[in-house]
Amino acid sequence: MAASSYYYSLQSEIDANRALVDREAPDFITTGISITEFEPTGQARRRVYADYAEHFTDGRLSTLGPKMVTLSVDEPQLIASADAGQSLDGGETYFFTGNVTVTRAGDRNQAPMRFTTTHLTVFPDTSRIETDAAVRLESGSDITTGIGMTLDNVERTVDIHSNVRTSVLPKRAQENQDQEQ
Repeated sequence: MAASSYYYSLQSEIDANRALVDREAPDFITTGISITEFEPTGQARRRVYADYAEHFTDGRLSTLGPKMVTLSVDEPQLIASADAGQSLDGGETYFFTGNVTVTRAGDRNQAPMRFTTTHLTVFPDTSRIETDAAVRLESGSDITTGIGMTLDNVERTVDIHSNVRTSVLPKRAQENQDQEQ
């Protein structure tokens, strides 16, 4: 009987302490973080950096100065950075906001790309990025602007959704511009 009473006394204290835990307070805070995610084969998949990060018990993550870099040898390297970032689902999606810049390395068939926007959603597991905001895309000497975009890094496609405008610099003008620099 005494053991049973003692057990229930301890259990009551534990339950009371659990109730005191603030679900909105981070379970850890860090600065200068770098996290590398790996494939089941042991190959590095991507690396995520942040100047400051707060992690919550439910898997949420809030960051300042986030940067995500893909490391797969099968697709061009993609680098996304922003002023702030957040994941609400344990890293399955990331929301980047403020001065968002995404670059994709070039290859034999495609020039390097760089685009800027105000916010976007990153789907790391499928190598897709989407935004409904205005975007500016620079590919080689070509500049395309529009509203909304989907980038698929596996298929190597970019779809600008509306109000698309493209400026193409003729090759001769580009060569002259390169020589002046």
